[in-house]
Amino acid sequence: MFHELYLWLTSPCPPYVRRMRYLYQIIAMRGRYLRHRESWHPHLEKTKQFILASAARCADHSSIVVLGSGLLLDFPLAELAERFDEVILADIVHLPEVQKTIRPYPNVRLAQCDVTGVAERIYQNVRQGRRELPQGSPFFPEADGAGLLISLNLVSQLAAVPSDYILREMPELQGEGLNAWCDNVREDHVEALRSLSCDVCLVADYAYTWRDRDGEVAEEGSTIGNLVIPNPEQVWKWHIAPLGEVSKKWSKELTVGAWYLRKSTRPGTRL
Repeated sequence: MFHELYLWLTSPCPPYVRRMRYLYQIIAMRGRYLRHRESWHPHLEKTKQFILASAARCADHSSIVVLGSGLLLDFPLAELAERFDEVILADIVHLPEVQKTIRPYPNVRLAQCDVTGVAERIYQNVRQGRRELPQGSPFFPEADGAGLLISLNLVSQLAAVPSDYILREMPELQGEGLNAWCDNVREDHVEALRSLSCDVCLVADYAYTWRDRDGEVAEEGSTIGNLVIPNPEQVWKWHIAPLGEVSKKWSKELTVGAWYLRKSTRPGTRL
């Protein structure tokens, strides 16, 4: 508890990141990981292995851009810092421990950014009393000229914090209009990935399952709204919330997919 408070007080970030609770969410994610390392381990390792395989398939090792680098739990930093000339880790907030982790790697640097392009505009709309939802404008820092870009366990989360903030500050916007806006944010991200001139590695959860104490399915659904995606190259389960994390009666798992899109085959391929 005290360390989480320390992180809240000492992590540098723009005001909108703190007030929209992006900082809170990454600190909470850190806590969940520390409580459930064992159940998260298979997901984290499978993600790392797919990223390493993607790096091996990529012919251009000039630079790699990682969107949603987070706590670096699912990213093989040492291996890719050795393989690529430059590694750019992009996220909306970087905790001090991440800044410490990258210090031994002179070719690794952080980029603080909102890849959706909507968060700060929503925050400003609320401050100025404008009840409107901005159109997405995906921003991928330094993607031009990169050899490989990774969207890392990010797609399902793109609209999560913004929509929660909207519901708190502009509850009159809830409903189908907000749901459609969330779908657009996710679709804009995927369309932007499709348009890149570099190779793309996408890892994303796309479905959830709640199970009872006996392991029986209680509820299933999509974590990406109405976004349509093709069959992934690899699929695995992420046991994100074992019994006791959210409820004493239910556990939650996510279905995660992984895709690799080579730039030379992009015209005939769709994510």
